[in-house]
Amino acid sequence: MTPNLFSYSAGDGWLCYWNVTTAQLLWKSKTEFIRKAEELANLEQFGWNEDQTLVYSRSQAFQTWDANTGKILSVSDTNPAERAFAESTNKISVRKDYSNFYLTNSKTNQESTIKAFSRTGSVYDVSHDGSLFAEGGSWGNTVRRVTRIVDPSSFYEMKGGRIAPYVRSELETKLLDQQSLRVAELHAARARRDTRAVVETEKFKKQVYMSFDHYGDMRDPGEQRIMESGVPSKSKVRKSRKDANAIWLRLHNDSPLPIQIPTQSMYLPNPKCSFEFSAGNKILGLCSDRDISIWFGLEDKNGKLIPYGFDFGSSAMLLPKSSVLFAVPLAALQNGRAIRFDFTFQAETDDRKSGEYGTPKTLRFREADLPKTQ
Repeated sequence: MTPNLFSYSAGDGWLCYWNVTTAQLLWKSKTEFIRKAEELANLEQFGWNEDQTLVYSRSQAFQTWDANTGKILSVSDTNPAERAFAESTNKISVRKDYSNFYLTNSKTNQESTIKAFSRTGSVYDVSHDGSLFAEGGSWGNTVRRVTRIVDPSSFYEMKGGRIAPYVRSELETKLLDQQSLRVAELHAARARRDTRAVVETEKFKKQVYMSFDHYGDMRDPGEQRIMESGVPSKSKVRKSRKDANAIWLRLHNDSPLPIQIPTQSMYLPNPKCSFEFSAGNKILGLCSDRDISIWFGLEDKNGKLIPYGFDFGSSAMLLPKSSVLFAVPLAALQNGRAIRFDFTFQAETDDRKSGEYGTPKTLRFREADLPKTQ
């Protein structure tokens, strides 16, 4: 049969179908209808029926196309043709450098070197029968060259060609109308969630606060590692104020929702410390009483921000009804200064995951908040 080839670009949404021998484009069709709503959806696998009259593609669902016209015929959640997506028995491995692709057939150990043509270096594929190597251009749907693997001097340069203008089919129109309805429903649900977040987080923010724990010493922030365990260490040592160089504060989350807090390091997740939302999805967070480093800023007594600390950091989740300890240099709170940082509540999103709930809330602690008696 005549070798044909698919090319697809998620960027512009075109699925293109080529005749390799004539190097001509046969048709191109839009694929925007493959999304259910606003999720990311790409075509990831392709295949034919035995006489190549039907084309199959796979994303989160399965699509069947007319191979002659490019019209979409059906979309289903079940695979219409198992054999079309069967894994190739021809095992061709590909490695590359700036100038060449190096192909090795694991069955025969035959090696081929194919000179890179488009210089993209990442847009390429091997045909299902292991005989052809295709290299794309700067866009995934622009096939630049198809080379015979056994004879790299034999290749086809895809030139395009005049094709019938794309016309949206009745099925595409129906699917896009359904997509628009689902998107509208999502937007309405998000608006309701945002409205609810304004009310609830205003109430919940009073349940997130800092309290003085003790005086002690702290590690130099510059010695913090990218990944820390959070196991209590320095926080175990208590000193009098005159012998200490830091204060240890306890950050409480007494609210019913997790909060995201800024940290100087990442912390090893512990499966035992998690929160389960009503839909059953879980979020991992810090275990209570951990010893962490908060990535805070400073403001003067008038509330003006003061340059302080590092320009980079991380974040962690503080679970409901839990608290953690962190240190602040005593010197940072002199002259009426205050530490400050923002936290954000987390709640379920429309896709049964978790995400920001409401706007960031600011916490502050200054020397005046310390206990009056030492």
